[in-house]
Amino acid sequence: MKRILLLLTTVFSISLSAQEVNLESSNLKWSGSDVVGKTHFGSLSFSKADLQISNGDITGGAFEIDMTTLKVEDLTGEWAEKLAGHLSSDDFFSIDKFEKAFLILTDVAKLRDGSFHAKGDLTIKGITQPTEVHFTSNGTSGYNATMTFNRAKFDVRFRSGTFFENLGDKLILDDIKLEATLAF
Repeated sequence: MKRILLLLTTVFSISLSAQEVNLESSNLKWSGSDVVGKTHFGSLSFSKADLQISNGDITGGAFEIDMTTLKVEDLTGEWAEKLAGHLSSDDFFSIDKFEKAFLILTDVAKLRDGSFHAKGDLTIKGITQPTEVHFTSNGTSGYNATMTFNRAKFDVRFRSGTFFENLGDKLILDDIKLEATLAF
């Protein structure tokens, strides 16, 4: 009986495990655009990340993003620093008050093409909203993930058409795109 329990425990731990993401080899890219098509982009870093895998399929996961690592990569020097400072301010993500953002995957479905569609809860500025993420395998080393979230749902108001009218060409679109490469 002990042998059977040991075997079952071993099989279960192999088939259902949390894959700790290699934080140094993984990356998270963001981009946002205004109404006239100008796009800014940059990066953030994960402070913790894991995927739950069962029989080779993603079944869940949890990610913690260190908002203090926000970088602007489409500008250089003083202009990059100014934009990063503005994005860190209360006009946008209030990073002094909310240093971490979180994504918890709650429901994952495997698609016919072998990719995965996940539903989850995204928390930014202490506000949690439902979101969706798409995962594709990037070979044997991990996954690529894409997600778009509406910043207005997290009380990010600066030049948002959700909160202000008549912004004209000063309007900044509410959708923020995230692309992650998750390596194990």
